[in-house]
Amino acid sequence: MKKLLHLILSLTLISAICAAVLAAVNAVTKDRIAGLSALKANNAAKAVLPAGVQAIDVREDPADARTKVFAGYSDAAKRTLAGYAVPGVSEAGYGGTIRLMVGLRPDRTVVSYQVLAANETPGLGAKLGDADFAKQFPGKDGAALKVKKDGGAIDAITGATITSRAVCAAIADACARVDRLEGKAAAVPAEKPKANEGRLVLDPAKPETALKVLPRGTASAVVVKSGTRFPVYEGRNAAGATTGYAVVGTGRGRGPDGEIVVHFLYGFTPSGQLSFAARPLPVNQLDLAHPADMTAAQGAALNAAMQDAQASIRKLLGK
Repeated sequence: MKKLLHLILSLTLISAICAAVLAAVNAVTKDRIAGLSALKANNAAKAVLPAGVQAIDVREDPADARTKVFAGYSDAAKRTLAGYAVPGVSEAGYGGTIRLMVGLRPDRTVVSYQVLAANETPGLGAKLGDADFAKQFPGKDGAALKVKKDGGAIDAITGATITSRAVCAAIADACARVDRLEGKAAAVPAEKPKANEGRLVLDPAKPETALKVLPRGTASAVVVKSGTRFPVYEGRNAAGATTGYAVVGTGRGRGPDGEIVVHFLYGFTPSGQLSFAARPLPVNQLDLAHPADMTAAQGAALNAAMQDAQASIRKLLGK
């Protein structure tokens, strides 16, 4: 018994020392890390601004004071706006969040972009910064970019369509930041378009649907959060350990027949990553088993739904 107590005390002391060391290291390095991140953003901004910029103003995104937007001018007196260097973010990358520094002209056409952060698959999605892929974007309307599978003009990276869509979404996000900076509101349709709304129903008393997307080894699913429309399920194995989460994402896409509103059910691992251990396809009335047949509106809805689901799981996990 004394040996056990001695072992427990020793482990507790070691844990306390490790925690103190980590806290000290974090205190010493956090400012340096933040400084390096800012330097990387500044260098990327200079690289993607249009040629001939003589002066730069640094402004704040009205919706997020932590995000800096770089306005470049073609004269030292800052009378003629040449373009912007703007951070663009998409949460829909295959490996999670993709952050770009996007160069835009005042008309929102793309100058170029540089990757600030990404965790895509090596040899596939990691090619998002390669010249062969990036050279497709200059001169195109940044707010309307789509891959060819979705009816656009961008050739997706082979084997990495999700990453390619996320790059387009990140550039569109950069355009939206410039719109906010200039005080331009998004266009509002004169009439509400007709909706084709998904029929997925999640009943808290019937977790069978959630079990379809939770990882293998899940024995039960329980509601851990009751949202305004759909519950969030936590999957558990036979021993009661968490195996993952089932979360609904809502997405919208505009097609020739109006707006499509869909609800997709996604499975996540306990750490918040999309789970492909079970059934990666969402449970919905739209047939997405054949991506080649997907309309542009469905593709946009899928992308938006995935981002919505990932935002929900991050909030749930406190990330």
